[in-house]
Amino acid sequence: MTSTRLGDLLEVKHGYAFPGDGFGQRTDAPQVLTPGNFALGGGFQAAKPKSFDGEYPGEFLLQGGEVVVTMTDLSKAGDTLGFAAVLPDGEFLHNQRIGLVRLSRPELLDERYFAYLTRTDGYRAHIIGTASGSTVRHTSPSRIGDYWVELPSLAVQRATAEVLGALDDKIAANTNLAFKAMGLASLLFDRATIDARVVAMSEVLTPVLGGTPSRARDDYWGGSNLWISAKDATNASNSVVLGTEEHISDLAIRETKAKPLPAGSVILTARGTVGAVARLAVPASFNQSCYGFAPDGIPSSILYFGIRRAADRAKAIAHGSVFDTITMKTFQHLEFPSFSPADAAQLDARLAPLLAAVDEAMRSNRTLAATRDTLLPQLMSGNLRVRDLERSMG
Repeated sequence: MTSTRLGDLLEVKHGYAFPGDGFGQRTDAPQVLTPGNFALGGGFQAAKPKSFDGEYPGEFLLQGGEVVVTMTDLSKAGDTLGFAAVLPDGEFLHNQRIGLVRLSRPELLDERYFAYLTRTDGYRAHIIGTASGSTVRHTSPSRIGDYWVELPSLAVQRATAEVLGALDDKIAANTNLAFKAMGLASLLFDRATIDARVVAMSEVLTPVLGGTPSRARDDYWGGSNLWISAKDATNASNSVVLGTEEHISDLAIRETKAKPLPAGSVILTARGTVGAVARLAVPASFNQSCYGFAPDGIPSSILYFGIRRAADRAKAIAHGSVFDTITMKTFQHLEFPSFSPADAAQLDARLAPLLAAVDEAMRSNRTLAATRDTLLPQLMSGNLRVRDLERSMG
């Protein structure tokens, strides 16, 4: 192991300040990188389409395989600040809030190894501890460069990155499969509802408002039952809830309003980030910033897509100047498709297998991510070597 300052091994270059009047949402053009392209815990994730139609210097057009870091984070905790991501295949625009990593000593540091280094506790503590800003957190090339790291040989770095990368590649493949399955299911639902009769959502669905157990009761918290916040619903990968940041006890379920809904139910966020829609792959309770809908008499696949289509309308009529609330009255103005039992069963037979494939891909990703997150600190610290891992698996 060699102790080295990152600034002696690489440089981080700021991006371009793209003029605000040139942005669009084209999906057939290079996408502008934003902090939203960095997943919690590190790595790349797709974000809301953002293109740019104006002129810009050619040096700010990036290609797949390049390594970038996020220099700005909107969360007070700096949830993604300083994390690195390896760009997938395609072309991307490098904006000013993102740093591009360029190695100055490639014989000493592997780029993909550096990307995993940004997920270690020591690096994270350094980045958060030196960040500026309270509401919006910032880091800088010099702060990243000031971190000292113990580096193994380049061969060990590459082997480590290969093991961890294989897990991330499988996660990416599962995510792509889920995205395509969801897209096909969405298309089938839209085609089936073009000429469908619609009714007021309030006529066919009963929204349930969630609840938060008292924070003063320690015995209500830390159990094995999922408890969804608006953040959990908004951040659910492919809109599938399999886990939550907080859990509640059996006692909390018995004594409070935080009653769980069954798998197949749908959650709609009503405050803050309004209109996010998520499916429950497992039973879960939820807080009062969300409405829940159980699939009582309506196939869960139709329930999900019907609410998702209504969510856009809900955002438009939500109460408040910034559309920050959905109330019970909102559901009187939202439409929901009405099918005969036979037609509903026929449509569900086409949609349900696709949603099941999405659920299975997301379950697999949770297992893969847990394996990666367990291996990462052990491999990066040298406590576990790749050849030892291969021997144990062989």
